[in-house]
Amino acid sequence: MTINVSLPTLVLSVALSIPTTLIINHLVNPPPRFAVFDLKGTVQAYSKDLAEQGLDEGALTVKTRQFSVMLDAVLTRYSHQNNVTLLVEPAVIKGLPNVTKSLQKEVSHAIARLPS
Repeated sequence: MTINVSLPTLVLSVALSIPTTLIINHLVNPPPRFAVFDLKGTVQAYSKDLAEQGLDEGALTVKTRQFSVMLDAVLTRYSHQNNVTLLVEPAVIKGLPNVTKSLQKEVSHAIARLPS
């Protein structure tokens, strides 16, 4: 059994399938966006809060580790859920949304839910 396809039909099929494939790929897998997060300021603010609590070294180590784990979890979750690549503030001059405040609140709430 032989299938006869004319050259114009073949060219038209290829010409239509390529843009269609690209459009579908863009809709299904959109390119990542970018946002700014003030990592240094966040760590400094938490360190200052810990210093004011007057904790012993053991408790300080535990709290610092918990903060590190929660911060990483919140940043990773936000990045994956929103298809966003987070950049630190010094890497960006201008033009990107700053998500620092909202993510700091999420980290703070996550740490507050931890058992003491």
